[in-house]
Parts: sequence; structure tokens; C-alpha cells
Amino acid sequence: MHVHEPRRLAPRVGLDGLCGVVTGPRLDHASLRDLSALGLRLERPFDPTTARRVVQLELELPDVDEVVWASAEVTFAHLSPMGGRHPDGQPRLWCRAGLRIVAVARRERRLLRDYVIERRRANRQARLAGPSTASPAG
Repeated sequence: MHVHEPRRLAPRVGLDGLCGVVTGPRLDHASLRDLSALGLRLERPFDPTTARRVVQLELELPDVDEVVWASAEVTFAHLSPMGGRHPDGQPRLWCRAGLRIVAVARRERRLLRDYVIERRRANRQARLAGPSTASPAG
């Protein structure tokens, strides 16, 4: 294992959540796909005018009334065609990006860690419980 490989150092959980990406004066929305206390993966339409190596994030944790603010560095980005073109003629692209959290308050880092651990525990319990065998109401 490589020492600087963040996804290997912390548990990760798949999500279907929202994330705000702040670039300059704009707040754009992205889909939050997975999360750990050290990083995340998000998806959104690619905009070359706002693309940055380091971005500010507003993470909305699903099922929790908490928002985490963090700074993160893009570690990879995969672009794929969406179809169609922008008004300037450039193709529309979808971006899947991995980000490493580089700055976050200590309290919020703990919140992320605890959220991921609890979410993994709940997912594991749901898998062990199997499909519901609820009887019809009568």
C-alpha cells in the first residue's frame, strides 16, 4: 500500500447526496457519490471556465442536518461526452472527479469520520437483515 493513497487509509461509503462546489463567486451543484473523512467522489457537468485544481466544497450529508465546509484538491477527473454543444461550440462533457480533502475544521473531520462509520454499519445491518418479509395488512 502506498502511504499517500488516501482512499486506502479511511473507510469509504457510497452515497447519493448533494455537494456545492464554490469557484470564485459561483456555487455550482454536484452529485456526491462516495465519501470518506479524507476524500470524496463527485459528478457534475464540466465547465472549463470554472475548473480549478483546488475547490471549496459545501457537503450536505444525507439524512443528517449538517453541512461540512472543506477545501479539496482534485486528484483525478474523468470526462465523458454528454451530447450536444455549448453556445461557443464546445462539446458538453460530464465530469467524474476524485477529490482529497486538504483543509477542514477538526470538528467537521470527526463528523465526516463518524458519519461514514455509522453509514457503513447501517448498510451492513441492512444487508444482513435481507429482504423484508412484511405480511400484508389485513
